Amino acid sequence: MKTISKPLALTAAIALSLSASAWAAAPAATTDAFTVLTLEQTPGELDAAVVAAQLEQLQVDAVTVRNVERRADRVDPLQGLADALGYHYRFVTADPAAAQQTGSVVLTRLPIEAESGTEQPSLNYLRLNDGRHVVALYTSAADAADAAALPPLVTGSRLGAPAVLLGAVSADAATTAGFDPSRVALEANESYFSDGFQSATSAAMKLRTHDGKKGTTAATLLTLGYTAPVGGDTPWMDTGLNADARAKALVAQMTVDEKFQMLHSYFGLGKDGGPLPEGAVGSAGFVPGVPRLGIPAQQSADAGVGVTNPGGLRKGDHATAMPSGPSTASSWNPDIAFAGGATMGREAWQQRFNILLAGSVNLQRDPRNGRNFEYAGEDPLLAGVLVGESIRGVQSQHVISTMKHFALNDMETSRNFHSAEIGEQAMRESDLLAFEIAMDIGKPGSAMCSYNRINGTYGCEHDYLMNEVLKQEWKFPGFVMSDWGGVHSGSKAALAGLDQQSAGEVFDKAVYFDEPLRLAVAGGVVPQARLDDMVGRILRTMFAHGNFDLPPVHEPIDDEAGFLAAQRTVEEGSVLLRNADDLLPLGKDVQRIVIIGGHADKGVIGGGGSSMVGWTARGTNAVPGVMPTTWPGPVIFHPSSPLEALRAERPDARIDYVDGRDVAAAARAAAAADVAIVFATQWSAESVDLPHMQLPDNQDALIAGVAKANPKTVVVLETNGPVELPWLQQVPAILQAWYPGIRGGEGIAALLTGKVNPSGRLPVTWPVDVSQLPRPHVNGLGFNPKNKPDDTIDYDIEGANVGYKWFAAKGLTPQYAFGHGLSYTSFGYDNLTVVVEGQRVVASVDVRNTGKVAGADVPQLYLQLPQGSTTPIRLIGFQKVTLQPGESRRIRIEAEPKTLASFDTADKQWKIAGGQYEVQLSRAANAPVQRVPLELAGQVVR
Repeated sequence: MKTISKPLALTAAIALSLSASAWAAAPAATTDAFTVLTLEQTPGELDAAVVAAQLEQLQVDAVTVRNVERRADRVDPLQGLADALGYHYRFVTADPAAAQQTGSVVLTRLPIEAESGTEQPSLNYLRLNDGRHVVALYTSAADAADAAALPPLVTGSRLGAPAVLLGAVSADAATTAGFDPSRVALEANESYFSDGFQSATSAAMKLRTHDGKKGTTAATLLTLGYTAPVGGDTPWMDTGLNADARAKALVAQMTVDEKFQMLHSYFGLGKDGGPLPEGAVGSAGFVPGVPRLGIPAQQSADAGVGVTNPGGLRKGDHATAMPSGPSTASSWNPDIAFAGGATMGREAWQQRFNILLAGSVNLQRDPRNGRNFEYAGEDPLLAGVLVGESIRGVQSQHVISTMKHFALNDMETSRNFHSAEIGEQAMRESDLLAFEIAMDIGKPGSAMCSYNRINGTYGCEHDYLMNEVLKQEWKFPGFVMSDWGGVHSGSKAALAGLDQQSAGEVFDKAVYFDEPLRLAVAGGVVPQARLDDMVGRILRTMFAHGNFDLPPVHEPIDDEAGFLAAQRTVEEGSVLLRNADDLLPLGKDVQRIVIIGGHADKGVIGGGGSSMVGWTARGTNAVPGVMPTTWPGPVIFHPSSPLEALRAERPDARIDYVDGRDVAAAARAAAAADVAIVFATQWSAESVDLPHMQLPDNQDALIAGVAKANPKTVVVLETNGPVELPWLQQVPAILQAWYPGIRGGEGIAALLTGKVNPSGRLPVTWPVDVSQLPRPHVNGLGFNPKNKPDDTIDYDIEGANVGYKWFAAKGLTPQYAFGHGLSYTSFGYDNLTVVVEGQRVVASVDVRNTGKVAGADVPQLYLQLPQGSTTPIRLIGFQKVTLQPGESRRIRIEAEPKTLASFDTADKQWKIAGGQYEVQLSRAANAPVQRVPLELAGQVVR
């Protein structure tokens, strides 16, 4: 919804005040204001049309409702109101896991630039943009945690913006958070405002809630007048203005040369082994600043799984090697994703970076894709939510995150040239939906266009993707940067929506966004307005994320905090695939253990390419010399030994190690042990796909030989993704640990011993073999392939039916289904109910831990579409819940509306087709536990 600032006089005239009290002198009638309508509780009856009409007339910027009770088995009527208005809805509660939740609701018509989440229980932060100003709005749901949690939240998020604090917050807490207690906005609610506002008035009013005689509820209209703009010689440094206004003021002061300097980065590691560009700290990308205008440099670091330091170029810098993307996705826990992103963002900021090349959203369409370890699985909802939270985590540390690789960069073979062929509807309902959800949640500052072509057009020249979808339809306010080596033109790319070329002097045929683009602008081929838009998008992103107001500071990282985030990800993201006869966890009766293979005496394997984190607090590669040692290698093993970690967890047991090179020797060692644990590894990397789904280096024969010698064999897989399991029936226990990062050894040991109960669920379908894939044979896979890569990849074969949807459509039975994962305890589901109001579908269910140990479960909600639908089934929601033995909790799962709908390519809208559906509560995509029929009305998703 388009928003404009409004004069105070207009607001006051419309307010229909019954009484008013001024807490400060009223501003002049022409002064802009921020307005909030506050209700003490949800009205008993609420007619959305009646209330919406009044709010549209009032044009208040935000509505807050206190003392809201949200039940697990109903749709909040305030959410229906928000949908009717096209407003954003946020519910703030002290206990997000509770079935019956009490808290506050915020509705706002203004765009949200940034926000907090469940990492701050009982508090909510929204950074709102009214078209001219920016406001940091803080809302409290309860008194409990405010005193301790409020100050760091405000300190880390306000960035000097005018701030409003609403809710029952003590004067001491407000003062500690930096609010002047004399600037009270609403005394009854102890709400405060900051500098940046020059006045506050409140007016009591009656809001009509329905057409009955008693259809009114008491409300208070708070009007905060903005302080006059700072002005002066550098108006763009006025933090009370929004990022767009600041950028516009700055662009107006820039010379042509300064503008073009912003449009292309240099390779931050130097060209052809030469010196670093002056001012670069040693990174993937560097754009010099403009000192005379106070524009800081842009320092970009690769960060798929942590902040990189290629070759240890930055002496003394190291970072946390986080577990791979599928590990995070397997947690099915948004909090895990946020914490991982925040760890990377914090460590980047402390190493002088203000941009992270993070936020990898590409879907897994093929387990052989060499870069799957950076991504978040096959489902657009799961990937979008988890990657969105990771992006939000990065940017919570005032570091810009990208969202990449836009789009359909789902295979590495001939990635710079191949064309991904797919229809528009299928593209929108699969890969683009994942990007859309990630953007809505994470609000990335930048999007990175992909190398490949999409339906014949290069990603960085794709007008439909960058202009029509990203910037116009999704209203993306940030800038689009190219991937390194992804630019093929100047004016064509600029007109298609590309804003910045990355390291063209090294990776592209020319620096197209320098001289060629200058000529195009001078000749009128590219309008001056487009040039200013490109520069303005970059600057507004830098303003919005604190690059000007809170620049990075070089300081030591918090190693222990990074270790904690990494290990928690391993523990929640590893998947127990099989556990016959409850072989795991290892009991005290298991006194002799042999660990075999996988260099488990030294460390855990990681992926290759630009995302490799080679320098950590524990040093660098624990197993140097494994081929390949050059790009996209070296093959790295992070120094986190499962052997030593298991010995630390079980000092009472004898634990030996055998390297596994000799199958017969490994079998003899296994026969002499109570339990044998085989560690199997599969290395993959950027720029090359795996040639098959098999474990390399004769590891299948090793596992089979060990399992024959000892029927109590455990296999720990450290792989890029699913692999064939020819020995499956011989091995009673399998733990999928993915690439587990710098605390992989400790996390795996905790899971094997039962110190931690596995709770990971697969974010991908695990095929039996390649014959079940949409493309069993693909030319050009692997190093030195026999056949040349194809020019195109036909994704129309499966279309939007990626992963479990393909298996359902074709009637195939996978080795393990999407969503599968075992636990050391068991769970029961009872009393599933599903309610529908408008585009909102909410399910609630009682989940009980029926076992003997604490554990976490992930109830999954799927929609079975009517027979004859192109897509048979979709994940529409999920919720992770942790329970003690015997504990039961009623949980709430709300469906993402777009997963109920199909994309209409003619109208460019998401539409729910009216008809009969079935909701399935499942343990995995093919394992429904309860079913409920559902009737949906035909409608457009707003």
